[in-house]
Amino acid sequence: MQRRLAIGARWEEKLVERLSANLPGWTVSSEVDLATAARAAAVLIPFGMRVDRELLAGSSIRLIQQFGVGLDNVDLQAARELGIAVTNAPSEVSGMAASVAEGAISLLLSCARLPSARTANLAAGKWNWTTPLNLGLAGKTAGLVGLGSIGKAIATRLAAFDMRLRAVRRSGAGGDPTPAGFDWVGGAERMEELVSTSDFLIICVPLTPETENLFDSSLMARIRSGTSIVNVGRGAIVDEKALIAALDSGRLHAAGLDTLRKEPPEEDSPLLRHPRIVVTPHDAGVTEVAFDGVTRIIARNLAHLEAHEPLEHRVV
Repeated sequence: MQRRLAIGARWEEKLVERLSANLPGWTVSSEVDLATAARAAAVLIPFGMRVDRELLAGSSIRLIQQFGVGLDNVDLQAARELGIAVTNAPSEVSGMAASVAEGAISLLLSCARLPSARTANLAAGKWNWTTPLNLGLAGKTAGLVGLGSIGKAIATRLAAFDMRLRAVRRSGAGGDPTPAGFDWVGGAERMEELVSTSDFLIICVPLTPETENLFDSSLMARIRSGTSIVNVGRGAIVDEKALIAALDSGRLHAAGLDTLRKEPPEEDSPLLRHPRIVVTPHDAGVTEVAFDGVTRIIARNLAHLEAHEPLEHRVV
């Protein structure tokens, strides 16, 4: 087997070198012609690349190993039919859950203490502490949409701010016991209750047919006035036009977005210009802790692949 691994995104050389150092004997490519490099490799890290049947058919790819969890850009059915294994790197194993949670907290704090307003005050020479600018977190209610490994990591950190916690999750009130410190945990049937009683809403669910456009104009209309939204899930979960309308109407206080429907967005995107939207470039989980944790998972799976052993965290 040719020991070639392709990354479905253009990485800086120092990151390619960091990955290569942990994968001895493997040639790692992050080339301009991503599709050609991917088809010629034995292993593909898709990252944000769309991996469809056309790309996979007739390629040399034996393993699709995601650098993280999300596989919504991979045609899993095509991979299954073509006999190509698909694996990911669970965030609770790699350390990415903690990193994403830290990014979510950063966005939440930015919603509470808007950088645009503070920058404007500094520019105007306003150092008046009585200006009603910042929002405090203590005693406020955080509503989590999703309570997987990332949601739980976020909740742990929010509790340290003395926030009240509640959540909706796919398994509803059943499944795992309600985590300590939560007022309640429910299913989708309690979504309207969650959005109408939370001061901050944190989206940390994957993109599925059920969650796509979940936060549409109808749900936005049920959000309690003055609430802020943080999204570290997927951009397509939020109707961005409805989001901007809710901000402009005053229903939403602010939004912190680590992920957008189109990445990168157009230069003139209103999401980038709105004074009460804070955008980060889908890097909430990008830390050296998460990077090296995912790399260790990849290294083990490459060893398993060569030894014809069962792969870790296999999806297909």
